[in-house]
Amino acid sequence: MSKDDEVPRQCAQEQARTDPRFADEQRSQVAQLRAQIDAELEAMQQGLGGLASGTARHRIISAKLRCVDHLTVHLAGHIGAEAATTTSCQAYMRVFNAEEQEASRDE
Repeated sequence: MSKDDEVPRQCAQEQARTDPRFADEQRSQVAQLRAQIDAELEAMQQGLGGLASGTARHRIISAKLRCVDHLTVHLAGHIGAEAATTTSCQAYMRVFNAEEQEASRDE
């Protein structure tokens, strides 16, 4: 497995935080996973407009996208694959549509 195919270290640490042995309720795990997906997408969106360029930018965005995928798979274990995919897609649309709306207001 190449370095780019590995799950980012932050995502591996996320697994420890969402381990069922440490959570009070499944709902709190789902809420935590959703919040982490939002945070990764927001970081990815910021990376698109950040100072990094070329290969560095691509690696950052790819790592964030892999982490979102990992979180979505983990979320699917709680709410099902279809609901998890829908949740991640809705988060993506929310984050990236908000950016487009801000850009159009600035013009």
